[in-house]
Amino acid sequence: MKTITVHMVGNAHLDPVWLWPWQSGADEAIATCRSACDLLDDFPQAVFTRGEAWVYEQLRTQDPVLFERVKAHVMGGRWSVVNGWWVQPDVNGPTEEALLATARIGQDWFKKHLGLASVPVAYLVDSFGHNGFLPRVIRKSGQRYFVMMRPGQREKALPSELFRWRSPTGEEVLTCRLTSYGCASPDGGALDRSIADALAAKRPEGIDHVMCFYGVGNHGGGPTRKSVKWILEHQDYAPGVRLEFSTPGRYFAAVESAAAECPVVEGELLHHAIGCYSVCGRLKREVRSAELAAVDAGYLAGQHKVDVADELDAAWKTICFNQFHDIIGGASTTSATAEAQRQVSGARDQIEQLTYRILRRDTGIRNREMKGHRVHAVNRSNLPWQGLAEVELWSDLRGFNKGLWSETSGALPHQMVTAASVMAEWWTTGGSRLLFPVSLEPGECQTFRLAEAQSETKWPGTPPRFANGVLENGLVRVSFSSDGIGQIEDSRGAMLTRPVALVAIADGSDTWSHDLDRYHCPIQARAEFGAPQVIESGALRVVVKLIGQIGSSRLRLYVTLDRNSKRVDVRLDTNYQEAFTVLKASIALSSPGQWTRRDRASGGWVNRALDGLEYPVHHAIRLQGERSFGILFPDSFAADCCPTGTVRVTLLRNNVHAFHSTTQMPHEDLPTLVDRFGTDEGPQSLRFSLVGDAPSEPELESHLAVLQRPPWVWDDYRGESRVQAFE
Repeated sequence: MKTITVHMVGNAHLDPVWLWPWQSGADEAIATCRSACDLLDDFPQAVFTRGEAWVYEQLRTQDPVLFERVKAHVMGGRWSVVNGWWVQPDVNGPTEEALLATARIGQDWFKKHLGLASVPVAYLVDSFGHNGFLPRVIRKSGQRYFVMMRPGQREKALPSELFRWRSPTGEEVLTCRLTSYGCASPDGGALDRSIADALAAKRPEGIDHVMCFYGVGNHGGGPTRKSVKWILEHQDYAPGVRLEFSTPGRYFAAVESAAAECPVVEGELLHHAIGCYSVCGRLKREVRSAELAAVDAGYLAGQHKVDVADELDAAWKTICFNQFHDIIGGASTTSATAEAQRQVSGARDQIEQLTYRILRRDTGIRNREMKGHRVHAVNRSNLPWQGLAEVELWSDLRGFNKGLWSETSGALPHQMVTAASVMAEWWTTGGSRLLFPVSLEPGECQTFRLAEAQSETKWPGTPPRFANGVLENGLVRVSFSSDGIGQIEDSRGAMLTRPVALVAIADGSDTWSHDLDRYHCPIQARAEFGAPQVIESGALRVVVKLIGQIGSSRLRLYVTLDRNSKRVDVRLDTNYQEAFTVLKASIALSSPGQWTRRDRASGGWVNRALDGLEYPVHHAIRLQGERSFGILFPDSFAADCCPTGTVRVTLLRNNVHAFHSTTQMPHEDLPTLVDRFGTDEGPQSLRFSLVGDAPSEPELESHLAVLQRPPWVWDDYRGESRVQAFE
């Protein structure tokens, strides 16, 4: 009879932030590692497993003596380093570039401070589901194995708990799904149950190894002496079953020779904690902005041949720390979430200052031949950018009567739009904020000169206009109703089967939305709007505003149509007050026949069913029937789609901070929840757009770049005095 080896993995699951602030997490990291070192000193048979470079950095900087003890155990093979990343991030929300950054920074830390050439085991045992491109991230990070736990066995059936996980682009990692990441109770009964669960889990034919984790977790802790003694006393656990102190690395080494026999699982590992896709949206939006700014700053620095790697990594460390799954997932306390937002805002400010220095010090821009009062527009990203840019110029509150001049194409069309300053609007004629078209290649800078305004510059296409209740530009027509947008039409006819509806859906689940895979509760309130009114109008853009209400929350809906654009842009401003609701924008698309669906996810586009389930989405969905449509939502992170072609974008989820329950929210039993309510309460500004006429995925990426990554625009003077206008 073959012997089954149970690899007993002593560990301490440690959330650096959850129901406590990061300072407590750092203190607990030190206390946990000290306990683990003491245990290893007393029990030479035991081994310990610990991941996350951030944890080790707390030891190195706060307790160097303890760090040396840990280092000695690592060198002696008694302490196993897994994960190799800065933290255990959420892997549905962050961009692939951000995930690669947290892996790179973590691996670099372990090379520098522990002398580890690599950490081969990726390890995300508590993250809330896993995007389908994660195997590519893991392999790009130099890792071969992966340990995960969510979604669990009752949430997603797998052919085996040990499998080869394959990304849509073909990369594979040998993956083990755990039944549990720890066993907090030191008594033999609890360990016995954990071992039985591990043995009962499905495994490939011929694999005689399983992993069983034990140790106090969540707020750190680690294996207890009672647990270690129990394992020592029960190493011959049952006939044909042997317990061994082990690590994930030893487990994978034991099963790797049979990897070819393991089943292949392709695509996403979902669903778990669907509420975390959208709750605490302000923080998510701040993290996304910081991620994109960091990526673009790195690209810009390379284009300008400036070494800012250390400064950029400092910002990345802050961003990556706040991608920890309980932080960006919105599952932490109110104060911890507010602290995370401050940290990420600080990192973004670092990046903005860095970008400012790179651009202002560039002599190639500063010394361009064009003289006078100039405007520079720089595309900071590695994607082409084409659209309407804005610049606000200081006119000494004297009014503004100039336009932009290009050396290559002459006078540019421009439009005066609403200034940022109320004073500029009131004290001058028309303000001084210019809207103008620009097309920029990746990293390109274009410079324009301010010249005396001329007659309207000719530009292709039909100018947008609002007349008789219809907003149109020769390509698209938008009509309005009490719902807001009543219909959108193009040359092929109506795009919608009914008006776009903003609906507040009752949400009786906890912060995570445990045990849900969709939001199917009744509609609690529906938005109603008054008549549209024009607030901006010109040759390049028209903006229409509608005032409305949903429940007790006031709404302002702005609908924008640009010249030569098939994209209809919508911005919703609200002071949201609807307790325990999910606010969705329901967009019912019109096209006969069967729909297919492609969603933008972390790392690329994925095929998904029109099944009504809530999915994490990276701001874009493409539906293809006899017609095709793109739905863009640059400020939101989740949506559902039904077979009839209705897309419901999750704009807000207003719930309770850090309330954990696997049943419906017991409002009557817990009146204190009222004091903890408000994950997405208060002022919010959210955008979504509809693009028709068969947009391809690259085209939708370009539209998103216009919405999320505008060029950096500023003005300066060359060969002309700042006060020349007063001479």
